[in-house]
Amino acid sequence: MNKKRAFSLSLVLVLACSLFGACSGSSSSPSSSSAPAVPDFPAQSASSAAPTADAFPTQPVKIIVQYAAGGGVDVTARLLAKYAEKHLGQNIVVENRTGGSGVLGLTALAGSDPDGYTLGLVFPNTAVEHMIMEGVSYTIDSFEPIVQVNFDPAFLVAKKGGPCDVPLADLLATTKQDQLNMGIGALWQGFDFVKLLLAQQEGAKFTRIAFDGGAGVTKALAAGDIDVGMQFPNEWVSYYNTNEMVGIAVASEERLTAFPDVPTFKELGIDIGDMGVRRVLVAPKGIDPSRLHVLEEAFLKAMQDPDLIKEFNELGMSVIPENAQVANELLHSDADLLIDIITIADVKPGDPPN
Repeated sequence: MNKKRAFSLSLVLVLACSLFGACSGSSSSPSSSSAPAVPDFPAQSASSAAPTADAFPTQPVKIIVQYAAGGGVDVTARLLAKYAEKHLGQNIVVENRTGGSGVLGLTALAGSDPDGYTLGLVFPNTAVEHMIMEGVSYTIDSFEPIVQVNFDPAFLVAKKGGPCDVPLADLLATTKQDQLNMGIGALWQGFDFVKLLLAQQEGAKFTRIAFDGGAGVTKALAAGDIDVGMQFPNEWVSYYNTNEMVGIAVASEERLTAFPDVPTFKELGIDIGDMGVRRVLVAPKGIDPSRLHVLEEAFLKAMQDPDLIKEFNELGMSVIPENAQVANELLHSDADLLIDIITIADVKPGDPPN
């Protein structure tokens, strides 16, 4: 097996089964692409015998979102905040701190006081951003997982009735003649690995157009300013429901019930399985265990709320909760695998995702 083929297969295996929590939120979680339903919840937090916390929280809690409002991370944070407030007994404020393809927000989070009042959301690719992006001072060990929230698969989307509203095979053939552009929110997202595999397996050439979050990609697609875009479910579901955008393919083992006519890449003969993003709520490293336990309990309870589950499902998003211990194990497992991929690809800080 040559090096190129080995690299391609490594990407498929890693990303399909572990990289982005695609097969499941854990070894016992349901498939990410199954019909949205009330999930199986952890029986308890990571430490049911956690020490009694001091009077915490006594002031509002802030969730830093590193991307613009309207994207998948932003929506996840706002829904969590909405339903966890009653369990914490304090307001939860969402602050969008954008810039640097998410680096500015995560840098601010990592440098915050680990007092439990500043939280954020990270993903497996956070583990390798210091290896592939310049000016990144944090690693996955700069954060302390609180709970895993969900997993979203990646969609390849075009404007309905536009020049790229064609079957995937025709679209890929076009890229070999006339290079098309592809909108992706931020640098080195999970979407970039889908793009990489399309290039490796099919010779597809897309010019990458970076946006500061998925909402910018959605707006550009709707305006016809880009040819195609990579999107998470909530970012384009309203346009799908109004027949303004079309899904060309989804990186999922099965079709999603919210998008029944969008075929999977595998259905179309492309060996790309579950790929997307696993979102984990975190605090800066060094948080007191008793405060982490309070937060963990509150957010796990919030994710059992039928109304929260309904709101996520209406957006085509899943709820796959895991406690702090499991979330930590999954993130570090993903980190080890991603480091191997980046090493094989010989990507250096500052190299653009091609």
